[in-house]
Amino acid sequence: MKIRVLGCYGGQLLGFHLTSFLINDTVLLDAGSPTEVLTLEEQSKIEHIFLSHTHLDHIKDIAFLADNRALKRFADSSKAGRITIHSLQDNLDTLSKHFLNNIVWPDFTKIPTKEKGILRMESFEAEQVLTVGDLEITPIKVEHPVPCTGFLLNQDGAQAIFTADTGHTDRIWEIANQQPNLKAVIIDCSFPNNYEKLANMSGHLTPKGMAQELKKLDKLGSISIYLYHMKPEVLTEMASEVEAEDIPHLRMLTQVDELVIKA
Repeated sequence: MKIRVLGCYGGQLLGFHLTSFLINDTVLLDAGSPTEVLTLEEQSKIEHIFLSHTHLDHIKDIAFLADNRALKRFADSSKAGRITIHSLQDNLDTLSKHFLNNIVWPDFTKIPTKEKGILRMESFEAEQVLTVGDLEITPIKVEHPVPCTGFLLNQDGAQAIFTADTGHTDRIWEIANQQPNLKAVIIDCSFPNNYEKLANMSGHLTPKGMAQELKKLDKLGSISIYLYHMKPEVLTEMASEVEAEDIPHLRMLTQVDELVIKA
């Protein structure tokens, strides 16, 4: 399983990209920044977007992926397939009503036609196993102010967990502990410790909170832990606080990382 980090930050400043992970070249986990990073040819390979939730920093580039795909479709329809957005039904309803609504952005589920829309939406239920090729993706509800799921990724006998945006939560750790060959966890860590109140209000974690959450993980100390969603403007302060937690095999992600998960 190949996980390419396109964006891993919880704020957008010059040089910092919003959350988006490319799995095996064809699947996106969230879509904060793919058009800022990927070439048109790389974008054309994307077939699925698994959307954790509908906050703008996770959906922004759905708009521009669709726009770029539409241009490609009208130029040569054989090279511009549809993109399926998978999420909780509440999130798909939000996208339709408030984003792809022909006011904020064109409704690309109906362009060029309803039957051949650039985008299509497919709802899932929490803990439903979905399959893309030999990759299994299972959404797991986490704690956030809007409906949100993390994801369990499973391919060729190796598993990885992406918590998505979350505050203190439990179910995703229960499922993580059930995995026979869990190799990596990507976990929210957004604010410095002195912003704990803001983190709790907004459904995120500080380094201290992240360390508390990881105590729920049976394999802590023996697998790789990666942090994402850091606020760029406080990155240096957060790095010091993360280091102080002294958690083995843990580091902050960067947007040039490419993770390979093997059994």
